[in-house]
Amino acid sequence: MCWAGAGVTGTITGDLPTRYFGNIFGSWVGKATPYPCNVHNTGLFFTNDSGTYLYNPDLAGKHVEIEGVNDWDRIIAQYKGHCIKILDERVEFIPKLLGNTMNWNINKPGTTIFIPVVDQTAEYINFILSVYDREGRGYRMVDDIKNQSAGLQQFIDNGQLKGPDIPVSSTETNVQYGNIAPAYLMLENIHLIAEAMGLGAIMFSGYVGQIVLGVTPFSKGLGFRASTTKDGKLNPVGLDGVFEAYCPPYYKNMDEAVDAFCDKKYGSNGIYSAEYSGMTPFNNWKSIQPDFNRPSDLSLRQVKAYFNYLYEQYGRVPATLDTMLLPVWLQVHHIETEFYDKYFPKEMITQEHRNHMKLWHDIK
Repeated sequence: MCWAGAGVTGTITGDLPTRYFGNIFGSWVGKATPYPCNVHNTGLFFTNDSGTYLYNPDLAGKHVEIEGVNDWDRIIAQYKGHCIKILDERVEFIPKLLGNTMNWNINKPGTTIFIPVVDQTAEYINFILSVYDREGRGYRMVDDIKNQSAGLQQFIDNGQLKGPDIPVSSTETNVQYGNIAPAYLMLENIHLIAEAMGLGAIMFSGYVGQIVLGVTPFSKGLGFRASTTKDGKLNPVGLDGVFEAYCPPYYKNMDEAVDAFCDKKYGSNGIYSAEYSGMTPFNNWKSIQPDFNRPSDLSLRQVKAYFNYLYEQYGRVPATLDTMLLPVWLQVHHIETEFYDKYFPKEMITQEHRNHMKLWHDIK
């Protein structure tokens, strides 16, 4: 089920025109769930009777990781090699804060809850880098809350920025739409696998993501760190050493954060570097690599000016939304077939449900 949500499937094709468009990707690694620009910014956490874990593999060993039954062991190898235990116990779900309809069966012994956590900064930086990729044609970002340029006035005044006026708030909303999509898609993948295995599964919300992340007084949750924004609000930014956003306190300022993200793409072993040691989708990387352009110094100065403005004005990136989001959950559990036989039409329970214990646990 972890593999269906976040497992490595091989490499993407990356079949876009190289210059100006091909460098939009954040990784050549393909996963079971698609991501905007293939920036893998959603971590799949899960909790069960044995503890709480993060499953987040990021390396491909083959162009097509699972070609047939002989490759099934690769799924187990990914799980064992890329599953990090972060708590010895279950994440706490506070009953009084759950919707009343959920209290009776959520996070009970024997259940597993899958918890996708979205880092908004990685794809936000990647998107803005693409906006300023061609000099002079980037957006003139407008802080529509304070009614002023979002740190870019100097580039507008000297004629180095001639694109359209775009409001920060709607830009961040649109980036969020893309960012949260993988969370729902990975849970739907897991939901389908659970159904095929004969397990019960329920996707639910009705709870507050910040509580499970652990940045409120209600629960230690997953143990995430929060920073305080300029308006005094808590903003979850990461799980130290495990899943960290591209922003302070993990970086001194947004200059460093942008540089760190760029290094993963264009640094000495970045995915667009000639020395990249990982798998790419191309037959001859050395011949195609020179055609991928990297951001110019001017483009990087514009990107950094924008993000520094957001952080200095609002104490957060994004300026209008939480840095780390937890939008939805999925619980998987065994079902009581006798209950459904008594109260529901017989076709509601599949043969997979009826045979699950025998097939998966050797219990008749």
